[in-house]
Amino acid sequence: MSWLLYPLLVIGLLCFGWGLWRMLADGRRILYGLMLMGGLGLTLFSVGVLLAERGWYLPLAALLGTLFVVTFVSYPVLMVFLLVNGVMMWRRESRTPGNMLSLLAGLAMLGLTFLPRLTWPTDWPIGVQAALTGLYLCIMALAGYVALCFVVFAGTSWLYRRLPLRTHPEAVIVLGAGLLGDRVPPLLAGRLAKAREVQEAHDPRPLLITSGGQGPDETLPEGEAMRRHVIDAGTPAELVVAETASRNTRENLVLSRALLPDPDAPVVVVTSNYHAFRAAMLTRSVGLDAKVVGAPTARYYYPSALLREFVAVMAQNRVWNLAVVAVVLLGYLALLGLAVWPI
Repeated sequence: MSWLLYPLLVIGLLCFGWGLWRMLADGRRILYGLMLMGGLGLTLFSVGVLLAERGWYLPLAALLGTLFVVTFVSYPVLMVFLLVNGVMMWRRESRTPGNMLSLLAGLAMLGLTFLPRLTWPTDWPIGVQAALTGLYLCIMALAGYVALCFVVFAGTSWLYRRLPLRTHPEAVIVLGAGLLGDRVPPLLAGRLAKAREVQEAHDPRPLLITSGGQGPDETLPEGEAMRRHVIDAGTPAELVVAETASRNTRENLVLSRALLPDPDAPVVVVTSNYHAFRAAMLTRSVGLDAKVVGAPTARYYYPSALLREFVAVMAQNRVWNLAVVAVVLLGYLALLGLAVWPI
């Protein structure tokens, strides 16, 4: 078996090395995190099996044991956490679908634990049992795919937010987040405080661009309200420019870039911590030389917000995800056909 393991080890090392290099150099693609984590896993597994072939079983046993514990112990822990967090969100926040994602995810995980009882009735005809068993495997395969995607997304996001800022930015762009009439709410105030912190950490101070248009329930554009807020907090007015026409994150970035003296100059983009990685992906897609940093948010709010970001990223990559779903469903239909085909 060694002849197969050595190529796998080389592939794992190459994937890990390339993923690490790209994460440190840029970090704004999920592919980098996937290659880094996947390459590391493949490398550890290959080394473990090679050592086991030589009589050293402990490394492989430790690796497989850790994987087993993390997979099966974390499931009930995560399920309970999401349910508790979902109830907290239900009580403290507006009951929008986005805010209820942690509760919905917890209920979905709870439902999966009872699914075998519903799909394996022992008193039904063998053909029906085979069809329901195949359906269960299909659902579990899709759930496993979603779980794997989320682990890669959350892991890459975590790694990206810990990358250091290596260049002096020409500007700090703050993404808007909605007003309360004409007032800056706490979440947006946190972004502005973080932006001022980044601006004051550099000499000479970079330009601060407050970005956001005017919503139907707002009395003035977000960018202008944000500009007034940071000036009142002590930032010199000549170092603050408001962008007031954008309607979403992509427009925040594109229209703010148009205000830069040099559109290719390095910038720092400030948003909330849960939104940092998806914003970073967008900066890459619009051609900004940017590092995105996140302002802290309430701990109870973070899980649903991160799940909302994950759903948005999955929707952006819907062609690939739908292709995976189609392959799983075709596999189920093929197994179903074999199960009911007359012998």
